[in-house]
This record gives sequence, structure tokens and C-alpha cells, in this order.
Amino acid sequence: MENKSQTPKEEAQVGLENFLHKVVVVSVKDKRKFRGKLTQYDEHMNLLLEDAEEISEASPAAKHKLILLKGGNVSDVSI
Repeated sequence: MENKSQTPKEEAQVGLENFLHKVVVVSVKDKRKFRGKLTQYDEHMNLLLEDAEEISEASPAAKHKLILLKGGNVSDVSI
């Protein structure tokens, strides 16, 4: 019998399918957080968010129509 275990990268992609076209909160390595609708992602975990805002306690939220977050900087994705 063949063992078809998924690599961590493949597991991340499967999990992201559940978040597609939903509003998510993405934490990046420099401790910033972004909230927006996840419209696309790729195998490197690069994320494209629409109608996004940068969440910050110190200053008003910066709004972005479209933002690309590089997969190497992403530390967490949640709803």
C-alpha cells in the first residue's frame, strides 16, 4: 500500500482553500496584522487581499484596495 502523506506546503494550501473569498486576518513576521478578503494564493503562500486594512492599536487603520503579502513574511492566517 502506498503512503500518500502531504508535505507541510500542501497541507497549508488545503487549509487556505477553506478561507478563499472570506475575510481573514493575516499576521506577518514584523508583528503587523491585515484584515481583508482573501481572493488568491499560491504554492509559496503569497496572499492577495482585497479591501484590506492594516490593524494597529497605535494609529488609525491604513486601508488598501488590494494588497499582496509575500508568503515568506506570513506567520498566521485566521478568520
